[in-house]
Amino acid sequence: MLNKLKNHYREALTTDLSNQSGYMWFTTHTGEPFGIKQSALSESEVQLLQSMFDTYENESVLQYTPVQLKWKKILSGENKVNDQGFYRFIHFFSKQPILDYTSFSEAVSGLFPEEAVLLLNEGNKSGVIIETSKQEFNDTPYEALKDTLSTDFYMDLSIYIGLFQSDLALAKEIYDREKNDFLSVKGFLQPKAVYTIADLLPLMLLQTASPNTHKTLTGLLAEWTEEDKETVNTIKVFVECNMNISLAAKKLYIHRNSLQYRVDKFFDRTGIDVKQFKNALSVYMAILSLEQL
Repeated sequence: MLNKLKNHYREALTTDLSNQSGYMWFTTHTGEPFGIKQSALSESEVQLLQSMFDTYENESVLQYTPVQLKWKKILSGENKVNDQGFYRFIHFFSKQPILDYTSFSEAVSGLFPEEAVLLLNEGNKSGVIIETSKQEFNDTPYEALKDTLSTDFYMDLSIYIGLFQSDLALAKEIYDREKNDFLSVKGFLQPKAVYTIADLLPLMLLQTASPNTHKTLTGLLAEWTEEDKETVNTIKVFVECNMNISLAAKKLYIHRNSLQYRVDKFFDRTGIDVKQFKNALSVYMAILSLEQL
């Protein structure tokens, strides 16, 4: 099998373990490692190779720097610290394992300041980037992070940006909670470049809501039929755009007058003015509850 792959990929295939950067590594059924240049692989070829061969992990590549080792021990609970200092967790999750750690690490380093720390979880399908210096949102390309890493590494990444933190004694607790919070609602999230607590919290609240609360919420939309889905979706986008008609109309690719008509139509049918914050919040929770049924 390896000879057939060599004939197909030629100079793009190597068995030289000293040259790992830029390659995706696998092992044959007899345990022999081989790498193929990532630039020579299409997404379908990557998926085929992953289905046929086990991934190869060179332990020398995964050796930790002192800072990585410090954070690994903190997040595992092995090291207890009581220091104060800024940090924030950028969680990422992938359906496929990260096969080329060196190139992935270089890509992350190119997007984040030098102080950022990268750690992969067991199985290499998820991990965390730890920011240790406060960055303005516009100074770090969070929105481009998903596209850059997904395109370069043929992975469908989900990225969740945690909150600013300062107490290192709580780092493990916060890391575990943020990771578990995201995984608990991941199946209900709409596709986005990055997620924040604002995306998660409404869904988390609905998960713990009583059956009566769900009935009350969905009752707000009880009379809306399949034909009215367009209006309901319009209201959802309108609220997500902070009740800004121009912005929502642009996102929906409709004229702002059409959007205004649908907002007025919703008021006529329900008596609820979604241009008011409390009303908008209630209707938004009702729509999310309905989507979970």
